Amino acid sequence: MNNMHLDQIAGMLDQAADRISEFRKETYATSFEKYLEENVSVWCAFAAEWNEDTPDREQAYMQVADCLTDKVQHMQEYIKGRTKREELQLNMNLYMVSYFLPAIIAYQRRCGAAEEEMKKMTGIICDRWNERFGQHIQAADYESIQAGFKQKLCFVTTAVCCGLHKPQDCREIELMKRYRDEYLFRQDDGQEIIREYYDIAPTIVKRIAREAAPEEKYLYLWEHYISKCVAYVENRENEQCRQLYEMMMSELKAEYMVTDRHKQEGVLHRDE
Repeated sequence: MNNMHLDQIAGMLDQAADRISEFRKETYATSFEKYLEENVSVWCAFAAEWNEDTPDREQAYMQVADCLTDKVQHMQEYIKGRTKREELQLNMNLYMVSYFLPAIIAYQRRCGAAEEEMKKMTGIICDRWNERFGQHIQAADYESIQAGFKQKLCFVTTAVCCGLHKPQDCREIELMKRYRDEYLFRQDDGQEIIREYYDIAPTIVKRIAREAAPEEKYLYLWEHYISKCVAYVENRENEQCRQLYEMMMSELKAEYMVTDRHKQEGVLHRDE
């Protein structure tokens, strides 16, 4: 991929703040379509790489991954303060998983590209991003994100309750959704917490489902965390609920996401 296209790709990160401001149920569909059309020259450059059957394709994908991560690192160098740098990282994570990666998938599907090549390219970008920044982003398509908006998913709670044969509109799920929307979202750092949660929770849920006995994990999470969180919310002990839920997510993240410990032990999760 030539330098002009790589500069274009890196420059797209300057759009992140504007795009994230439109990442809401009411505006996402229009915003995403506009984003897709405004950057069509970039998606065409990706298509050219995919359609050219050469042994250098993976090298081109790595060039894209490096130009993106180099740009973010350069942006971070001009920001003073750990909190602001972390906020930038979270915003860039959200931009990547809600706009950049879904747009790659959407455009190439329109062009009839092979799903295997899409997964390979987005996988290389995500792997490089996660390695460089210690994050855990993964690619999702536009349809999956829109479905999440429509269902207002609370991924882990929903998976646990459904795994224990509770309906998707059960009291516990509805209660935790209201807690998320009416309390957590309004806290100073609540939106950042929710963004990070949506980055990793879908992957965790999928990996639990692949276990030999996922119902055992669901029961464990229910007894140790979810049922207690529900009780806290019912008693309006919102901060206690937050602390316990964060403890649960930290435990799940350590167990199911790729961490330094997993790499040292040679364990690598892959989503097909």
